[in-house]
Amino acid sequence: MPEETTGLDLVGIGKLAQAIPDTVWKKLVDTACDTFSKTISPLTATTSGLGRLIEAKFDGMVEAQKVYAADTIQRAQKKIDQTKNTDTGTNKRVKSVVLIDAIEKSSIETDEGFREIWANLIANEFLGGQVHPEFPRVLERLSYEDAVVFLEIAEKNQKDKIKRAIKSITVSLLLGIGTISLSLREETDFHREHLKNLHLVRSSESNWSLTLFGEEFLKAVTDPSFSLEE
Repeated sequence: MPEETTGLDLVGIGKLAQAIPDTVWKKLVDTACDTFSKTISPLTATTSGLGRLIEAKFDGMVEAQKVYAADTIQRAQKKIDQTKNTDTGTNKRVKSVVLIDAIEKSSIETDEGFREIWANLIANEFLGGQVHPEFPRVLERLSYEDAVVFLEIAEKNQKDKIKRAIKSITVSLLLGIGTISLSLREETDFHREHLKNLHLVRSSESNWSLTLFGEEFLKAVTDPSFSLEE
């Protein structure tokens, strides 16, 4: 029998929920609830009613979702704390529709890499309030393969912020996969078309590039604490 685990850095939470004793699982969920509450409170202290809305959404989740959501919020808090020259927790422009949607969607994300990207989006909204409400819905519709093709197209962009975003998201995806590759190259046409339907990329004479919407989305899911020097 493995040692009891109460931390939130978990792999294969579904299998873990089935494998460990009920008492250990309850302790894990209780830890997640406590962590979520302690983390979200200072972030929403200056936003009228937002903390209560988020807590209410969290309370309505099933236990496994709570563990994932707490993990995502803890990751977001770490990114906020690591972002230099930022007065965190004071941005009153944060949008409840963005945060609640992102937290709820991240609570059913089993891939650690994508959960890291959800944390990036949440951190960026807390820091600047500039995440468009459509972006959580776009992120929800991306598969790992979509993300890889999106990054491949983005690599052609010469803007410094886009270069930073590409490296940041690559690092995030590596958390869940360990290596980034697209083995079925013939499928990339489908992924490009899907990205085009999401208005993230466009094609001109067989050359694919980011749209303005795609550039802004890429920035929104970039780790705010990440630098090209890392």
